[in-house]
Amino acid sequence: MTIDFTQYALLSAAVFAIGVYGVLARRHPLAVAMSLGLMFAAPVIALVGFTHNQGNVPGVQLGDALSTMAIVAGTCICSVAFALVVLLWRRTGRADVDALGDVEG
Repeated sequence: MTIDFTQYALLSAAVFAIGVYGVLARRHPLAVAMSLGLMFAAPVIALVGFTHNQGNVPGVQLGDALSTMAIVAGTCICSVAFALVVLLWRRTGRADVDALGDVEG
């Protein structure tokens, strides 16, 4: 059984849709940050699908390298988001998206 690009595209679309639902339906900032991480991972899945679908073309590892760098960048973004949630918790005593309006500089 071989996996063609259509299956990668469907998986990427499903992961992105789950991420969008999580951003729109959740109020807790950690859940929103995890959903944003899912939305960030969806194009990485599509990128890997594009590169692996090309066959024995030199430079196929380029997609793998780019996806690794994208995952590292996404991890850094999520780490900053988690740090901001901890800061929000310490300043307001609650961690929901509505508490962002109560934060004063």
